[in-house]
Amino acid sequence: MATVTLQLHRLAPDDGLAQTWARSTGVAFPRYTSWEELREELSRTHGVPELKVTDQGGFLQYRAATSHVSVIVVDDRDEERGDCVGDGDVWSLDLWLPFQVG
Repeated sequence: MATVTLQLHRLAPDDGLAQTWARSTGVAFPRYTSWEELREELSRTHGVPELKVTDQGGFLQYRAATSHVSVIVVDDRDEERGDCVGDGDVWSLDLWLPFQVG
């Protein structure tokens, strides 16, 4: 496996899914996670890598190349929280393994 994507947006319409995940893994995720909340938590952590921001057409990608992590955030002022995540909410987390050709 080279890439893992945690599609956090799927928790928004189904609170039962979040509760099932928490019971089976011991890790609780809220239905919605805002980028501001996540960034605030990261600011309390020592050694957080620099993030490169890229517009992905309706989303922003915050990529930390040195740690091989990307956070995809909804960037659409018309999107409101409900059965879907809203503007400024985390859509997904991507983790990848670097590989060398050769």
